[in-house]
Amino acid sequence: MHKTLITLLLTLSITLPTLAAEKPILQIDPGGHKAKIWDIVFTPDGRSLVSASDDKLIRVWNLKTGRTERTLRGQIGEGQEGKIYAMALSPDGRWLAAGGWTSGDEIRLYNFPTGKLVALLSGHTNVVYSLAFSPDSRYLVSGSFDNKAILWDIKRKRCLHTLAGHTEAIYAVAFTPDSKRVVTGSLDHSLRLWQVRNGKHLATLKGHTDKVQAVAISPQDGTIASGSWDQTIRLWNGRTGRFIKILANQGTGVGSLSFSHDGRYLLSGVTEHGPNRNCHVYSLPTGKEQLTYKGHDNIVLATAISPDGRWAATGGGDNQEIQIWRLRDGKLKQRLVGVGTSTWTVGFSKDGKTLAWGKTWTQSCPTNRGPLEYHITLPTPTRPLGTPKPLNQDKNYLRAQDQWRSWTLRTRQGGNYGYQAILQIRHNNRTQASIERGVTDGLHHRSYAFTPDGQTIISGGGNGHLTAYNRAGTKLGSYIGHTGDVWAVAVSPDGRLLASASADQTVRLWNLQSFEPLLTLNHGNDGEWVAWTPTGHYTASPNGDNMIGWQINQGIDKAADYVSADQMGKQLNRSDIVANTVRLLSVKQALAQAGLTDFNLEQLIDEALKNMSD
Repeated sequence: MHKTLITLLLTLSITLPTLAAEKPILQIDPGGHKAKIWDIVFTPDGRSLVSASDDKLIRVWNLKTGRTERTLRGQIGEGQEGKIYAMALSPDGRWLAAGGWTSGDEIRLYNFPTGKLVALLSGHTNVVYSLAFSPDSRYLVSGSFDNKAILWDIKRKRCLHTLAGHTEAIYAVAFTPDSKRVVTGSLDHSLRLWQVRNGKHLATLKGHTDKVQAVAISPQDGTIASGSWDQTIRLWNGRTGRFIKILANQGTGVGSLSFSHDGRYLLSGVTEHGPNRNCHVYSLPTGKEQLTYKGHDNIVLATAISPDGRWAATGGGDNQEIQIWRLRDGKLKQRLVGVGTSTWTVGFSKDGKTLAWGKTWTQSCPTNRGPLEYHITLPTPTRPLGTPKPLNQDKNYLRAQDQWRSWTLRTRQGGNYGYQAILQIRHNNRTQASIERGVTDGLHHRSYAFTPDGQTIISGGGNGHLTAYNRAGTKLGSYIGHTGDVWAVAVSPDGRLLASASADQTVRLWNLQSFEPLLTLNHGNDGEWVAWTPTGHYTASPNGDNMIGWQINQGIDKAADYVSADQMGKQLNRSDIVANTVRLLSVKQALAQAGLTDFNLEQLIDEALKNMSD
């Protein structure tokens, strides 16, 4: 299988800060997104770009400097809670809506100029996957995994109509130019056309032979374009829903669609369902392909065209890049990206003294996706955690083991999405048990391994899922922390430590038996690095701690606060606690050894906020 993709962490304003109300959550800022990008949009004046990601952040990019100028935050949790799957900016630039994996499946509505969270729109019963504002900025439509769409009155902040009829999740929504109709696209292979005024179902648009993931409507004549996993882009009449023609077969699943403002061009993104990772620009109405953009190295689920029609923006690839390029000829203008990269491989030295990882993908093997390129010395009673250094050769390292004596692990295709969803546990070439992943637990088995004693099986899946099973296929527990696909796992020779590498740009160490997170490492392309414990104690390169800080949730109905490491006065820069957390397999024991049994991170952050306000 081909590789797959898969906050403004700026200094907190010191004006009248809010004191910490909930447990702080450590966040890392490599300068760009560190997980799958779902939506991007230009601001109406074309000077900024807004992006939303699985990393739980909305970034506002200054296109002149190429850097993040601010972020919008909402409540997040340690696991999936807070991931943003959908975002929309109103055409008048006043409102920004965000949806995804929230505590109550709410849609967050922000005043975009101020960044203030002004309302929660409640009505869905599952995660929200798609959002769009009407051209007159009066309405919002949302599509959800609950198979329903909801029309919202933005002025009154309330539900106008619930649109029911699809039999699977709604991944795409859009309004017609007159704001009178809305179209929804679903994984049930169909689209539906609805009337905004009364929520009446006008037509069902059938023809796609696989899941519909993308929809766009021409701002000029209201023509509907739909993109599907069946690799086709189809055109439909925006008034009647009548099928017009197949515009193109782009040879891979269609991940996103965007019309230029004059309606002359259609930009498409790409899902993993196909052999290439190229974006395409088509001319309307002929369907002639104007150009193929080959700048990304992985899937692209987010596309946008600038208000003046000159520039395309596409977000995706292995390292979550947003690339701005000229629509006319594909010439790259700039990249909006941080210093972080996906990690594809991980392993322990045979003596268990060092941990290694790699950032280069070369093959699809679940136990070996590429070379181990860097290593770090693990702590001992007399030696702290080392610093990341290049690794010259990796032959003396142990990676994932998919065989133990006469037992083997194999995957096969299964589920509803075409992934390697089924992990077979085989003994003497006969399947003894099967483990199937679904939409709630990672969709597929990206990586897997036996522990050295052969009694436990570790599997890394999509969206950060990392799980332990026994040989009967019974789940033993989960390792909670990653936010991106877990591409590699490895177990230390003594069976005490589990290491994992992820598309979220981190390498993590876990207590294999207790499932306790011990250490998270981020190693940037600029050589800066930082490693931290669950309590926020860290060790870092000279400038590495510039990348970390703590988000403090203020409740689901308020924007979150953020405190950077430098605002904490280096109080948490404790290499001794980091080392002992790994050595003792417990951050609690490490704190006790340091005489910090009463350690209280919330109190430290409260004190930092008070000092900032003085």
